[in-house]
Amino acid sequence: MKVNLLLMALIFTGFSVQAQTTVLWSDSTVVTSTPNPITSPRVVLLPDGTPLVTWGVSGNSIPSQIWCSRFENGSFSPPAAVVQDPAVPSLFGFGGYNVAVSDSHIFIVFEQLQEGILLARSDDGGQTFAPATTVQEHVSGGYATLSSVVVDDAGNPVVSYIREKGGATYEVRRSTDGGFTFNEPVTASAPAPGAAVCECCTSDLLSSGDSVWMVFRNNNQNLRDIWVSRSTDLAVTFDTATDVDQTDWQLNSCPIAGPRMARSGDSIMTVWMSSATGAARVYLSTLHAGTMQAGQQISFPTSINPQTPQSQADVTAAGDTIGMVFVEKSKEIVFCFSTNGTTNLSNQYTRFALPNHTLQYPSITFRNGVFHLVYSDPTADKVLYRQGILTQAIPTKEPAEDSASDVSVFPNPATASEGFRVKSALEEMQMLVLFDVFGKKLLEQKCSGQEASIPTSNLPKGIYFLKVKTLRKEILLEVAVQ
Repeated sequence: MKVNLLLMALIFTGFSVQAQTTVLWSDSTVVTSTPNPITSPRVVLLPDGTPLVTWGVSGNSIPSQIWCSRFENGSFSPPAAVVQDPAVPSLFGFGGYNVAVSDSHIFIVFEQLQEGILLARSDDGGQTFAPATTVQEHVSGGYATLSSVVVDDAGNPVVSYIREKGGATYEVRRSTDGGFTFNEPVTASAPAPGAAVCECCTSDLLSSGDSVWMVFRNNNQNLRDIWVSRSTDLAVTFDTATDVDQTDWQLNSCPIAGPRMARSGDSIMTVWMSSATGAARVYLSTLHAGTMQAGQQISFPTSINPQTPQSQADVTAAGDTIGMVFVEKSKEIVFCFSTNGTTNLSNQYTRFALPNHTLQYPSITFRNGVFHLVYSDPTADKVLYRQGILTQAIPTKEPAEDSASDVSVFPNPATASEGFRVKSALEEMQMLVLFDVFGKKLLEQKCSGQEASIPTSNLPKGIYFLKVKTLRKEILLEVAVQ
């Protein structure tokens, strides 16, 4: 997997002359290629950090199916079929299924026409799946649709879905035995006003301790704002809800644009789309997880033209780091990030675009300094994956003779013809070891003295880690080849 430093349009404001946190994106890796219509892909991480990507495929000539693949040793494994016969999932371009991870267990919920909501489970990290169990049976005289899933701290799946019968509401069911059976449903949208939800918008779930949060698009006499409801008894009851959407979008029909959310500490980030201003724009709102007090609302003016449409937002968060993706101009994917909470979140972004291609349905997650992004390219009949590594961009200059830094590397990034020059300011170096981002040892070089060099002629473009061993310590540095 190569990292392309020159073709990515990284746009930053408030650049520091000393150091600036950036995200170094890899070239895209093909997850799958198929001529059949692709349902919105999703990316999640296994406990060891392995990315797992799911997607749906449907078509007139084939039965619908949900597929699952793991990213290992720089490529994706052969896809595993999630849904076993005789079940057939009902899929839509924007969704129709959802995925959650707990240890080696993968839970995927989906709708089956005339059968209700089902859950497929894998106990080997997504390599094989057991026959699906029923979460919600077929609703006589109505239907159940657009399910979502999260796993609680005990490893049990919690599932939400729309129940439509004379009006749409969101129900939630929790399992207490790992997804084999589910408790009776509770109407999670009940605390919001109007007694109805947007009938074609997906929801999203979070769980921590005894609390479960659900974000959804409410429908209060056609006022279709985004609300978050909360249970404090593991989905037995939902007794409070907060409007996190200040746009007050009045609309006579469902926009088919559900929200997403992520949690960082006491703050819940919700992302969603509204056309209340006359143009489809994405927003991020904050919510205090404990008090359910709504905080700030941020818009994303990445285009000069405020009428440029935006949609399909997703968000991830860990600590003070937030990453957000959405589709702009109906064909380009925009990534925004901040390592300081919401500060400058709308001002630091990368745009992914291909001439004459339509990129859509991005999904993002983050862990240990790495963003994982997947999206579909229906023009090329592909699902694509990229990896973005948080790094410090430091002005390229020769280190001073009296540098206070223990070890410096110049140039960094280096070209294939330059090589790295390593300099220790305090003591002699004994060994240099170079690793790739997956921890594979690429080079081990003995040295003596306070200066050494490492050739880069055989290294592909990308991020690497350099371990410098001296008599008293080991220092790990991030380096790059461009």
